[in-house]
Amino acid sequence: MKSPIRENNRFKCLPLLRELIPPGSVINSFLFFDGNLEFGLANSERFIIGHTNRYVVYEFWECATTDARKIAEISKFLFPTVELNMFHIFQETWPKHKDPYLRSAIFYLLNRCSENGTVSFGRFAPENFNPLALASLNKFQINNFHIKWDPSEDFLQGINNAPKADFTLLPVGKFSYNFFEHGKNRGFEMTSIDHKKLFALLNQKEDKWVVIYKPHPQLYKLYKNHNITMLNKYGKVTPQKDECEEVVIANF
Repeated sequence: MKSPIRENNRFKCLPLLRELIPPGSVINSFLFFDGNLEFGLANSERFIIGHTNRYVVYEFWECATTDARKIAEISKFLFPTVELNMFHIFQETWPKHKDPYLRSAIFYLLNRCSENGTVSFGRFAPENFNPLALASLNKFQINNFHIKWDPSEDFLQGINNAPKADFTLLPVGKFSYNFFEHGKNRGFEMTSIDHKKLFALLNQKEDKWVVIYKPHPQLYKLYKNHNITMLNKYGKVTPQKDECEEVVIANF
């Protein structure tokens, strides 16, 4: 079963992860959002604990795994009322609604109608809300998966406090130096990441971990003592940095 919401990081490394992480493994996956990588692993006999420190993301997946049809019905009812102005109003106010299923339906609606699959910001692109997408949500059911809310604002605390698992997985996406981060506007669903602090924490961990990034020169310096695999746009291993579109780093 694929995720019913759109990816905001399109990772291609699922086949490689299936090679690295054997069936039967328990995986703590952090920065959980769209679930596409995690559900791909769950569908192939790995058990996923999806961690997020954003309550709205946790709530959406709690509702989706309990009654996805209800989310689909509400979002289908709301969609005809959504035009450009209302779309921006929803982006600013959606977490303020009291009912969790209404919040989850608007979360889904904004994700589908945003150009890049974001929720609290993004350009209006309603063509991605369609009968095929609704059918996917209506049929959504996933096994071998549990969603967990880590309430600390610093998601690194969630890694420190996580239950024991066979692997830690972090689909991070873009690397940055974190310049000018203070006071930066972020969506309700977004997690702030200090990439150097994340590296320092992972560098101290003795259990097995995998981190996934889009390519950046600093990654090859930071993680030079770990196993780095570069993937091209087809998800195939490549030795060429100029062909690399995804970097998979592991400590094993």
